[in-house]
Amino acid sequence: MSTYLDYYNENFAPSLKAIDLFLKTKTASSFSIDVVSELLDLSADEIKSLMKGIGIDILDRVSFFTIMQYGSSPVCRLFSRELQRKLPTSYSFQDVSYIYQIPYDQIVEAAQKADISVITNQNIHTLFSNIILVC
Repeated sequence: MSTYLDYYNENFAPSLKAIDLFLKTKTASSFSIDVVSELLDLSADEIKSLMKGIGIDILDRVSFFTIMQYGSSPVCRLFSRELQRKLPTSYSFQDVSYIYQIPYDQIVEAAQKADISVITNQNIHTLFSNIILVC
């Protein structure tokens, strides 16, 4: 029996951890397209196209997040949906449903099982562990 937490840990967590580590340890003022391509799972052509379309000349900490906001990979789309919800400190059931693309009724059911009334970064994994995926 697989849960959304299993799916999240397999599909999003490794990328998010790699991005976090990269941004915390990178000291250069600009980043290479190849490195950003690998981190965000985007082609170099897509990054170049986004840079041109948005008017970005160099990849740095600020433009990295802009590329992430508009990129087409799953982790970029997740980030973009989170930004659209304005990076809340607590999430409504609707927020979680939208950001993670989980049916609303499954969020409600999982929250009831886990006795969660307010979803935060501290308890969202507990919520995810109560969402059973049907294959």
